Amino acid sequence: MPQHLWLKMANLVFELEKKLATTPSSTAISRNIDRMKTVLEEAGLLLLNPLGEAYNEARTDLEASITGATADRLFVLDVIKPIVYTQSDGRRSLLQKGVVIVGNK
Repeated sequence: MPQHLWLKMANLVFELEKKLATTPSSTAISRNIDRMKTVLEEAGLLLLNPLGEAYNEARTDLEASITGATADRLFVLDVIKPIVYTQSDGRRSLLQKGVVIVGNK
């Protein structure tokens, strides 16, 4: 399958996982999402969710929108799209920057 289709699948799995976190969970659905993530890993993709991580302008793996008053210490408050890397031969390459909203906690 072409890489852009794997990337679309990765984003869909991320959205499902994010929605599942806000609703009463079903272990069966969680298991299916975990299986999908395993398939993505087998295809050489690594999804990272930076929610809650500290943010600074030096990060090259995120595209951020800042909300609220700017301050010295910004954190990732919401993740629209995850960070996606390709993995092969023990090396990582950035495939998709994470799209996030940052602000004060």
